[in-house]
Amino acid sequence: MSQNTDLSAFPTLTPAEFRLLRPLAEAHTYEDDAVVFRAGTAELDLFVVEEGAIEIRNPSDNDVVITTHRAGGFAGDIDLLTGRPVIVSGHARGRTRVLCVSHRQIRTLLNRIPSFGEKLIIAFTRRRELLSKLEKLGITVIGAGHCKDTNLVREFLYKNFVPFSWLNSESEVGRTALATQPPNCPKPVVDCGGGTVLFNPTLRELAKCAGIWQPCPGELVDLAVVGAGPAGIAAAVYAASEGLSTLLLDRLGPGGQAGGSSKIENFIGFPAGLSGAELATRGVLQMLKFGARMVAPVAVERVEVPDEPHSPRLLHLDCNTTVRARVVLIATGVGWRKLPAVGAERFESAGIHYVCTAVEAILYDECPVVVVGGGNSAGQATMHLAECCRTRQVHLVVRKPLGSGMSEYLVSRIRGASNITVHEGAEIAEVEGGHYLECVLLARLSDGARERLPCSGVFVFVGADPVAGWLPSGLARDDHGYVLTGSDALRSGLWPLTGRDPCPLETSLPGVLAAGDVRAGSTKRVGFAVGDGSLAVTCAHQLLSFG
Repeated sequence: MSQNTDLSAFPTLTPAEFRLLRPLAEAHTYEDDAVVFRAGTAELDLFVVEEGAIEIRNPSDNDVVITTHRAGGFAGDIDLLTGRPVIVSGHARGRTRVLCVSHRQIRTLLNRIPSFGEKLIIAFTRRRELLSKLEKLGITVIGAGHCKDTNLVREFLYKNFVPFSWLNSESEVGRTALATQPPNCPKPVVDCGGGTVLFNPTLRELAKCAGIWQPCPGELVDLAVVGAGPAGIAAAVYAASEGLSTLLLDRLGPGGQAGGSSKIENFIGFPAGLSGAELATRGVLQMLKFGARMVAPVAVERVEVPDEPHSPRLLHLDCNTTVRARVVLIATGVGWRKLPAVGAERFESAGIHYVCTAVEAILYDECPVVVVGGGNSAGQATMHLAECCRTRQVHLVVRKPLGSGMSEYLVSRIRGASNITVHEGAEIAEVEGGHYLECVLLARLSDGARERLPCSGVFVFVGADPVAGWLPSGLARDDHGYVLTGSDALRSGLWPLTGRDPCPLETSLPGVLAAGDVRAGSTKRVGFAVGDGSLAVTCAHQLLSFG
């Protein structure tokens, strides 16, 4: 990242953009090597360089210079929108004059100067991607690659786009780092910098350490969205852009099930595809741009609908507060079913995974792995694992003929890859290993014949169930537990009102909507979930108009 050759990450402002920017900014001048901003500063201002330059230094790596912003450039990444403490520092290089836009004015700037706003959003996203590839930056996680708790910490930081370094405690460098910690301390060890070290922290402790935790919400909002997958994020974007006070809640972080996808290629507007993490990052930045608020990790323990139709719905949170919302949207999606194989439980998140991102793939460099499932998620995971390490052997295990539930473009790629072996008409009957997963036992469905297949990791995509167990038992659902909405909720006999029918996405609880994969009858695709999220905002407007 030392050279500003990536124009999407390091654009320059046009003279017209400078003219529009000046009324919103204050001019400041810094002498050579003066501090423009320090790492750890929350709600940082935007600094645009008029003359001179700003060096961006990494305090986690002896203040090494990461990049330099020269005249026409600007400092910052997504933390300018999230308000989180920045992880780098900025220093003047030579006598430097900057235009400073207050953090409180950044949203106004994005909306008033659309061309500049577009440059900022794209640059922020790309810069965070580049920062995440640096070896020494931000938080350091020390723990074993086959440790469930370590992988949960890594997944949480990844989903919340927090740059971190991971030191495998089973490697030489990891053992050396671990030797500096108290003997027999709980793992993983998380070094937050500034002398703060956590031992096997809870997600809430980790969020505070990373500077991403916000005070537990308790205000009245127009729309509270539970679940930060594509449907929830889309709803938050549209609602906030249309002036509704919007709060997005998630138990882990943005992305949902799609966030665990290595590549999504059938989402309109992205012909080259994008990862689930990229989709979530862009969506969250859009949402924040329009003024929505997101809080994670927080779980909604229950929803309460008062008898009085015009009273706010109540969301009781696990942080001992209650959110009051005029309309609630349930967008909690689905969860992958567990691998039904003997011994699988021993290796949950420590050899057996239900997502496939860079966080998991790096654990099995050059090692044989198995993917289970016949849908697009399994196909995308198979190709990602095969392409990110060409010397890795990938086995795809499917119960039915390949292609019966997978898009043709994925089937043809899988068939043409030299390091992928497809096992059709088979399933995993047993998982074996000592301290680590070592092999799986395949069973042919036709005759029960078994084959032992050496592998180090298994990625499972074998169907899903709705994440709806926290909802009231009396809520109308279909036979599989998915939430009924609209006319289906009305026909269920559980709709309590006589004065009006439910809107298309309204559940049998008045004022409570459902969208995306958790909703009965929805198509389990990212594009459909995004459409559902936007339709939910139309429903919300209708409900709010009733008073």
